[in-house]
Amino acid sequence: MNRTAPARRSAAPARAAALAPSRPRLRIVRNLRVLAAAPSGSPRCRADAKRVAARLTYLPRVTVLPSREHPLLVVPPGGADSALAADADVLYLCAHSYPGPEPAGFCGTELDTLHGPLTAKVLVLDTCWGAAPTVRRALAAIRPAGLPPLALLAPAGPSPFDHHVLAGPLLEALLTGPRTGPWPQRLAVAATTALAGPELAPHAGRRWTRRQIHAVPGTATPIRTDR
Repeated sequence: MNRTAPARRSAAPARAAALAPSRPRLRIVRNLRVLAAAPSGSPRCRADAKRVAARLTYLPRVTVLPSREHPLLVVPPGGADSALAADADVLYLCAHSYPGPEPAGFCGTELDTLHGPLTAKVLVLDTCWGAAPTVRRALAAIRPAGLPPLALLAPAGPSPFDHHVLAGPLLEALLTGPRTGPWPQRLAVAATTALAGPELAPHAGRRWTRRQIHAVPGTATPIRTDR
């Protein structure tokens, strides 16, 4: 009888553990990181982007880059990579492109000089012909191939100067909306929500359909560091 007593005692805690209610799992929600940028050579773009960036500083569960006190990144000529390669989930670039439906650059930077890496999940590129094939190919070339496609929203033609009219409500809807699903789909839902809101009602006659959403798969080969 003494030999079986330890076995009986060890079985009791196991039964108690099996009957105890399971603890709920903690779900950690990370802040979304957002960066707004504009070229140093365009006072109007800087003013528009600063308006957009300032309203994002009040959103919950959102980290504004470079900081809440300085929410706008000013891009020098040739320095678009300082924005595109930022460690952010969502990028907003309010910029001028080179004229024409096949732009060779934006933000004072030639497309063939971009090197990234572009790791953001969303890019709202508010520049004329920002959705042109030349721009999409350049963005794909600096996005690592192992990442999900970039969700790009950009105009398919000339873009008006009052960029912030749509960008502010759109980004607010995106950053405060559901945090599940593919990013191109989430971007489309945010655009629909923004266009249906009261803030854009006075601009109902605008041709917002010129702005297109594209899923841009990356083609850049990651650089190996184990050699």
